Amino acid sequence: MTRKFEGNIAREKTSGFDFMDRMNPRLLSNNLLIPYVIAVWEEYFRATFTAALKYSSQRAAVLKKARLSHNQLEQIAVKEQPVERTVAECFSFQRPSSIAENFRLLDSKLDISGAMRKPHKRRKVSLYDSIEALVEGRNAFAHVGQMNMQLYDKQLETSLDDIVEAVDRSYTAVGRHYGFSPIHSY
Repeated sequence: MTRKFEGNIAREKTSGFDFMDRMNPRLLSNNLLIPYVIAVWEEYFRATFTAALKYSSQRAAVLKKARLSHNQLEQIAVKEQPVERTVAECFSFQRPSSIAENFRLLDSKLDISGAMRKPHKRRKVSLYDSIEALVEGRNAFAHVGQMNMQLYDKQLETSLDDIVEAVDRSYTAVGRHYGFSPIHSY
């Protein structure tokens, strides 16, 4: 990630003065990136859920839980959108806890959360918990305007690495469960 911030205010660490740090363009930029990263994360899991739902033997249970609106039913009726995608849009795919719960609807033996709970790089906080916290921070920023004043470049890189690792682990778990070899050359 290459970004260039100039000036004394664009510091790589706290100045010790909260009012100065609130004007740091690096912190604002990093906080603005998180909602986009979480949106990509959500879309990945929604698309994966859509594909798995198409072949799931638990479709009826998932359809009951989906609670489709009139507009969504209309989209399905006029074939604007596949049923599986419309159903997937009824579920949240931001938090690891929601993702794991949604995939368990497809098959109780599909353990997405287990893949994210394994230790990563000898850290005490699991990927699962760090991404839950990242989503909390994203929601605070997007809905209330509260910036994470600790989200400097190093912390942002760690968060991005966590997201990539969690997606890779989840993809591997889905591949193992459904019997296909995941392709990680992207």
